[in-house]
Amino acid sequence: MQPDEATPPAEKDPVASIGGQMPLLSTGERAALRRTFLTNSAQAQGVLIGLLHRAALPDAAWRSPAALQRWRLLAHVAATLSGTAAINPHAPGQRLGRALHAAGYSVNRLMRLTTARGPALIDQVVRAARYLAQAGQAPVDLRPIRALIGDDPDRAERARIDIARDYFAAEYAQGRDSQ
Repeated sequence: MQPDEATPPAEKDPVASIGGQMPLLSTGERAALRRTFLTNSAQAQGVLIGLLHRAALPDAAWRSPAALQRWRLLAHVAATLSGTAAINPHAPGQRLGRALHAAGYSVNRLMRLTTARGPALIDQVVRAARYLAQAGQAPVDLRPIRALIGDDPDRAERARIDIARDYFAAEYAQGRDSQ
């Protein structure tokens, strides 16, 4: 056995991989992902499956319709934040709650985002991504979004708390700076 075979390869972070692939996609492919909830096009589905394969995501992680829908939503958010400038929308150090606050996202909207479940959560995530993109608050850490829309309720709850904590920490810091 070769030394390389003894150690399994490091697993890719699929969220970082999807974010990193955005600048490499054509303008049309990113646009298809941004419109995926409007058109449900075969092109967007093909781009998504290509992203998932290149991210080395195990088939079992996205083969069910519900799992594929969650990855589709994450790819849509990444494409929305990447925009026409083709930036990498994922930056681990950029806290989502702080970015929402800096974008002028209201507390009411934050509460809708962090309390929504099911189809309402999809709508709120899409709205938050569009709001961030419009305000120029990209890139952000996409992992809380992945946790929020994932199938692990404990991780989703931690993501909700983290997003709210970071938002209110930014609001508090802003209030202290203005005094």
